Amino acid sequence: MPVDGRVSMLNRGTTAEEVAALLRETIMDGRLKPGEQLREEGLSAQFDVSRRTVRDALGILARERIVRHYRHKGSRVVLFTEEDIHDLYRVRKTLESSAAALAATLTDAQLQRLTEAFDQLAEATTSGRAQAIVQRDLEFHQAVVGLIGSTRVDDFFADIAVEMRFALSILETTYRESTHRPAEALDEHRAICQAFVRRDAAEAGRLVQEHAESNERLLVDVVASTDITALAR
Repeated sequence: MPVDGRVSMLNRGTTAEEVAALLRETIMDGRLKPGEQLREEGLSAQFDVSRRTVRDALGILARERIVRHYRHKGSRVVLFTEEDIHDLYRVRKTLESSAAALAATLTDAQLQRLTEAFDQLAEATTSGRAQAIVQRDLEFHQAVVGLIGSTRVDDFFADIAVEMRFALSILETTYRESTHRPAEALDEHRAICQAFVRRDAAEAGRLVQEHAESNERLLVDVVASTDITALAR
């Protein structure tokens, strides 16, 4: 199956990072499904690059935790387990709750950056483009974590950002929030933003927890579904 029409633009000078970027976007928009096999030989022929380049590209995506090597099955788009989801959201809830606890001490400049991130999410929601919404959603939560004011925490969140984006993409692919409930989904983010702007630590903490726990429950339902788990066989 061709990954993308843009493959014809690639050539033998293509780097592993370029192949990884193309595969990453194809995974994010759902054309490569959870559990789908990524064969080095087929991708090498399709992209007209060496198998070493493909192997290196898959290694990049494996470090981002959206590709995984399964014993006797080769490389596949990652199949999240329930444990994966709980662990990912444990990190997110810990970081966002830490940011909420600081709400009363936030500067106007910090709150402005959060407001700008929400405005960009609102603009993407208006556009109706699912992957733009997913990206802006992630950037909003990245801005929440950024309120902690730690470059090390920011770097850590950046390390899990691709994995988090994949989780949000699965939610979008499965539940089509951007189509079925765009206003409600945006309202949840607006409420979080407004609680921070009011510097209401208790309310911000409650809302970030509720929002994360709701997404976590939906994702657990997805990974437990027959259609997804069957791909691992």
